[in-house]
Amino acid sequence: MRIINKVFIIACVIGLTLLTGCSNPDEQYSVRRSTIDVGSANIGDSVCASFTFKNQTAEEMNICFIPDCDCTTIDRDFLKLRPHKRGQLKVKVAVDKPGEFIKYVYVKKENAEDYMIIAVKGHTK
Repeated sequence: MRIINKVFIIACVIGLTLLTGCSNPDEQYSVRRSTIDVGSANIGDSVCASFTFKNQTAEEMNICFIPDCDCTTIDRDFLKLRPHKRGQLKVKVAVDKPGEFIKYVYVKKENAEDYMIIAVKGHTK
């Protein structure tokens, strides 16, 4: 039952994001690229991508990250960004099935309700 609830919540977040767009609506922070294509990988390999975020405001902020599944790991749960500075999030994805893959990380400013989504995609050899 817990897996069904998690899948439902993820599907709702993805649906809402597709309807409203993948950008940060109030432009308080930005990401250089929201999707990184890592190319091809073997099943059983792990692939990595690095996302660069920028604080667009004159105030310090924390950006929180939530991976969409257990096969996606992140190097931190949040990123503290000083005013107008950049920081990085490293994402590692386990390639566990043949074909194309796309894995998501949900991103939001601490204490905010709106999410944006970043993604790592690729395909197996």
